[in-house]
Amino acid sequence: MRYDVIIIGAGPAGISASLYTQRGNLKTLVLYKDKSSLEKTDKIENYYGFENGISGEQLYKNGINQAQNIGVDVQKEEVIKIDIISEGFLVKSSKEEYISKVVILATGNKKNKPKIKGIEKFEGKGVSYCAICDGFFYRNKSVAVIRKRRVCNF
Repeated sequence: MRYDVIIIGAGPAGISASLYTQRGNLKTLVLYKDKSSLEKTDKIENYYGFENGISGEQLYKNGINQAQNIGVDVQKEEVIKIDIISEGFLVKSSKEEYISKVVILATGNKKNKPKIKGIEKFEGKGVSYCAICDGFFYRNKSVAVIRKRRVCNF
């Protein structure tokens, strides 16, 4: 299939980009593989318009639904290869091949997780990776900070 824009990643950046490209009359496809970090967030209270907060999972679903409602094609398929071709890009996924004039990578970043067995089940329930985002929840509480030591050679 042919698209004007293919966005790889369905988190907030990818879905926001898709809203603008689709509204700009560009046929848009969003491809994603795994859950977004947003989906794993228990509660978001610092986002405009949600006076009582919203779960990350619900905000993620709202974004996907909003994109689909305006005509964005959203598919859960792993991208395995991108080639440059005369028409733009050939994007090969685990299920299909797509041609697009433009590819936007919005894949987020990996968190630097400590190697603690079972830590995943506590993410969003006391284990946090963003002091700016989540510090408010731990106000006036005892906390532990794990910092990975980096060595810089200049």
